[in-house]
Amino acid sequence: MKYDFNTVVNRTGTGSLKWKNAEKILNKPCTIPPLSTADMEFVACPSVVSQIEEAMHHQGVFGYTSCPDGYTKTVVNWLKEEHQFDCGEAWILQTFGVIQAIHHIVNCFTSVGDDIIIQTPVYHQFKKIINHTQRNCVENALRIVGGRYEMDFDDLEQKAKSAKMLILCSPHNPIGRVWTIEELKRVQEIAEKNNLLVVADEIHFDFILDGKHTVFANLMKDNVILCTSPSKTFNLAGLNLANIIIPNQGIKKKLEEHLENEDVHYQTYFGYHACMGAYSNEGRVWKNELTQVIQNNFDVFKKFIEESLPTCTLFHLEGTYLAWLDCNGLGYSEDILIEMLNKEEIFVDRGSTFGHNGTGFIRINLACPTSVIFEVIERFKKCFVNKI
Repeated sequence: MKYDFNTVVNRTGTGSLKWKNAEKILNKPCTIPPLSTADMEFVACPSVVSQIEEAMHHQGVFGYTSCPDGYTKTVVNWLKEEHQFDCGEAWILQTFGVIQAIHHIVNCFTSVGDDIIIQTPVYHQFKKIINHTQRNCVENALRIVGGRYEMDFDDLEQKAKSAKMLILCSPHNPIGRVWTIEELKRVQEIAEKNNLLVVADEIHFDFILDGKHTVFANLMKDNVILCTSPSKTFNLAGLNLANIIIPNQGIKKKLEEHLENEDVHYQTYFGYHACMGAYSNEGRVWKNELTQVIQNNFDVFKKFIEESLPTCTLFHLEGTYLAWLDCNGLGYSEDILIEMLNKEEIFVDRGSTFGHNGTGFIRINLACPTSVIFEVIERFKKCFVNKI
């Protein structure tokens, strides 16, 4: 490979959130990277670094920042070339991050007590936002059919009758599904029938290992808000920038006015430039190599689970860099399971974080050098020696 996906970076003392959390539990520095919070353990893409360096030295002024020349065109080109989505530059609104954007979208387009649908198990921040804003969280629980998660459309149709919003996770975190165009068309039909605003969180859309991602706004344009960011693909969460795509200009204007009134319409200087460096030809090559690394890491871990822990079920990874493992067959409670893993310095996310139907599962971050996955496997063997 052209780029470095092998160096293991020691992030102790750098302020890394997941490293600090793990070291707080250990009460000592980590000896291997935690596989929890969804950021990556790779040296940054060179085009991102060079763009930031150029921005730093260009004028040396880091005041309040608005969208620089050429930025929206760069985003439009990425969406077109990577996702076959024709996006107008006027559709793009920048925010501080996807989660912050969803928080303001909920406040802007719904009222206290309104029903908002999420599809569990799902990224825990969705429910947190709904509860924090005093809306009513309605769960359209996903079903496991033939070893694969599917949407329960009958249940979704019933709950859509009283709801104001659906937060769609596509690709889905944590289960790793890439929704088919047929599934998304069914969501579209239900949403349009019930005048449901769809907030499509597609932050993982650059990581497709199996299947084809369909941008939801390619199917539905009048009542949709598409949330994207380079933060997952290029590990830029610390630079705080998201691109919110809103085809309906009335909806976009309403959200812009809300953000202006809340005085949260500023973004970071380096975030803009990092995104332009990421959404480049070099960024594309780097991303494609990274996807191969993630696929290999999944294959290595899958082989171990199938051969050594067959009572566990590892769900097929179609998209994202997050493996979803059902550990209920081991016979431990979730608390005991996590405690055992932590003793071996294996830090993952507990499944119940993503909903009650995730209890006994764990989410494993595969965005790390393959040597780390091999080391984690050895520690799994020590942890579950009586089960192997």
